Amino acid sequence: MSKPNGKRTELRFDEWDAVLADLETLQSVGYNRVGQLDLGQICNHLAIIMEGALDGFPKMMPWPMRKLLRVMFLGTMMKHKPIRLRVPVAPAFAAQTEPVDDAVGVSRLQAAIARFSSPDAEYHEHLAFGRLNREQWNRQQLWHCEHHLGFLIPRNGTVG
Repeated sequence: MSKPNGKRTELRFDEWDAVLADLETLQSVGYNRVGQLDLGQICNHLAIIMEGALDGFPKMMPWPMRKLLRVMFLGTMMKHKPIRLRVPVAPAFAAQTEPVDDAVGVSRLQAAIARFSSPDAEYHEHLAFGRLNREQWNRQQLWHCEHHLGFLIPRNGTVG
């Protein structure tokens, strides 16, 4: 479910097929950016975080910060609600701004989603929230996709 709100698209992904459909739409009809990153960069960032969930993160936020972020934001994400508060993110955790071809980024994210959503997938601790169960991991990552892909407006107005 989604709707444009003037500045971004308010997305609601309840399953991975909805994310994949949105990626297909953005690739096929094109998009306008309302943020700093394009589709390739966004997909690359989302894939890096999913891969970290599966393979472990090279660096974790300090535990007091993880505890604070979990209390402040995890419940909101579990309800698919937007987070309006902008929190500075350490460069190691931020989306990278170097160019990534859209097709390359989408392909990497599709592969990450396939691994992440596999019934056999096992997850490491979240770099910002600590230990999450499978349902929390899925909902948090679907929210993460909603958040970032919402900055891309399909050119024909169709979403997903």
